[in-house]
Amino acid sequence: MANSSYPIASCWKNGAYVPLGMLAAAVLILMALTAIGGLLGVGAPARPEGLNMSLLSGDLSRVARVAGFTFWQASLSALLSLLVALPVAISFLRRILTSRFKNLNSLSFLAIVMPTTVAVSGLLGVWGQNGVISHLLRAIGANGLSPIYGLGAVLLAHVFFNAPLMLRVFLSGLSSIPAAQWRLAAQWGLSDWQRFKLIEWPVLKPLIPGVVTIVFLLCFTSFSLILMLGGGPGVTTLELSIYTALRFEFDMPMAAFLSLVQLTICTVLVAILARFDATGMAAIAPSYSKRLSQPGDTSHFAVLLDGGVIAAFLLLALAPIASIVVGGISSNLLNVIGWPAFHRALLSSLIIAIASALLATALATLMAAARVRVGSAGKWVFDLAVSLYLAVSAIVLGTGIFVLLRDLVDVFFIAPFILLMANMLVALPFSYRIIQGKMAMLAQSQDKLCSSLDLRGWRRFRLITFPALAPELGFAAGLSAALSIGDMTVIALFGSQQFQTLPWLLYQTMGRYRAEDAAALALLLLVLTLLLFGGFVKGAALLRRRQIDVTD
Repeated sequence: MANSSYPIASCWKNGAYVPLGMLAAAVLILMALTAIGGLLGVGAPARPEGLNMSLLSGDLSRVARVAGFTFWQASLSALLSLLVALPVAISFLRRILTSRFKNLNSLSFLAIVMPTTVAVSGLLGVWGQNGVISHLLRAIGANGLSPIYGLGAVLLAHVFFNAPLMLRVFLSGLSSIPAAQWRLAAQWGLSDWQRFKLIEWPVLKPLIPGVVTIVFLLCFTSFSLILMLGGGPGVTTLELSIYTALRFEFDMPMAAFLSLVQLTICTVLVAILARFDATGMAAIAPSYSKRLSQPGDTSHFAVLLDGGVIAAFLLLALAPIASIVVGGISSNLLNVIGWPAFHRALLSSLIIAIASALLATALATLMAAARVRVGSAGKWVFDLAVSLYLAVSAIVLGTGIFVLLRDLVDVFFIAPFILLMANMLVALPFSYRIIQGKMAMLAQSQDKLCSSLDLRGWRRFRLITFPALAPELGFAAGLSAALSIGDMTVIALFGSQQFQTLPWLLYQTMGRYRAEDAAALALLLLVLTLLLFGGFVKGAALLRRRQIDVTD
């Protein structure tokens, strides 16, 4: 096995990336523990009598109520996303991946990389009180939709984001089913239910616990969507309560206490996630189907059922995007492009997104390469270092940094560096899981050959590993850049008139009820996000072809 070929004792001989990866993992763990320590320090002894009296007089029950609602909305969001993604995955497998319409699968991925502030604009444009659906209902004499705020709006937004993510994971799993199994199923004349039970479900079943836990964590730590669509105290999560306590109430002990409550719950969930396949996120990378046509695929009922499921999903996933494009193309577009505030926010967003994407991808690659060399006893260190940042969300990390640095430096002066670091750390778990699975496969298939050719370290990575790993590297970097440029969590804590990003500028514009300017800004942010994501994916592909040509 690959692990026994490179014992830790000889790691310097085989490349410095092993000890460097272990050092990076140790630093990540130390940073997380330091932030947590800062929260513990300010949450307990600062003013114990005031804090305890406050908690005894009602704050503790309020925290319990907020934590309960956060858990409830995350559970509902994950369940609804699963109920949407499963049937859509089966229908896509039958009708999309094996036909000339397979590019529709790529379009469904747009929701995953879309910034939350842009998504809110699109959802309001479709499902809002003055959205497309309301206009259609009024045109036929019915009443328009009610204002889209509250729990229903939050659930809709979470399903919009996370159902496509689950769909990608399920489709990649289903696409890995060997063509021989489909051939046998066709020969035996299996029904739809028999094929699902014997072929599709055994592939989907091990994927569901891990991806549901990840989606639950994403919904549990959701901030921007709750801030913009929550609509009142009854729809308040722990993240939003932390932000309010820190930014508006200046109650540091309460912000620290709320952060620790959230951290405790997320840590338990991450421990549950660790029991499942840690490489599941690699399945969101593109894949191709080997499914062969089956008896019953052409029946009128199956065609109508699949068509209805696919049409409903595309309405959910693509209608908000179309709304953004249509609403953003107006005379205000050129006006927004000329704003000095837009120029400053654009420059800040680009620098932070590109830098955080490169750092997250490089760090994930280093740690993934080191992980396959240290043996089973040492793998947990890398998984723990990365998984901590699923539990230590951006708002908790930002609060911990604020607590630690507030008496040492002006945290608003170093806000760009804090935002860069936070965005990189939040993107790291996704980059690591995308890269690590492929890295482990390459180690098993290439180690013996590379050892016989004496290819090691950087030379091996450049000539052998990079050409094979380039699609995952480009995908991880593009996803990290998209997550970074669309994030509004940390900037909500440290943003000011002197330092803004595009999501924060969009949120402020929407808050001033400048709908046309906000629509134009949302379109610009969407286009920029897609360009960044596509640029990293295509850039990695070009570098791969160039390296292959040079090697040949």
